[in-house]
Amino acid sequence: MNRQRAVNVVDEMEAEFRTLGDHNRDRRRVLVWRVSEGNPFYDPERRPLLKAPFLLFADETVEDNDAVLLPILHQIMVDAAKQHGMVR
Repeated sequence: MNRQRAVNVVDEMEAEFRTLGDHNRDRRRVLVWRVSEGNPFYDPERRPLLKAPFLLFADETVEDNDAVLLPILHQIMVDAAKQHGMVR
C-alpha cells in the first residue's frame, strides 16, 4: 500500500495573522510577554510565554523596549477582555 504523507509548513502564528485581514507580511510583528506571578495562567514550573500578533502601519516603526511595547500590549489585552465580556 502506498500512502503519501503531506506536510504544510506555514509561518509562526500564520492563522492568527490571517484573522487581521489583508496586509503586507513585512508589517507583521509578534509581541512576546512572559506571564508573571499573580496571573491566572502563571505556572512556576513553565512560566509560559504569551504571544500577541501585531501589525505595524505602513510607515510606522516601533522601538523594541518595554517603555514602548508594554502600553501597546496592555491595550491589546484590555481590548480583548472587553470583546469577550471580561471587562466593561
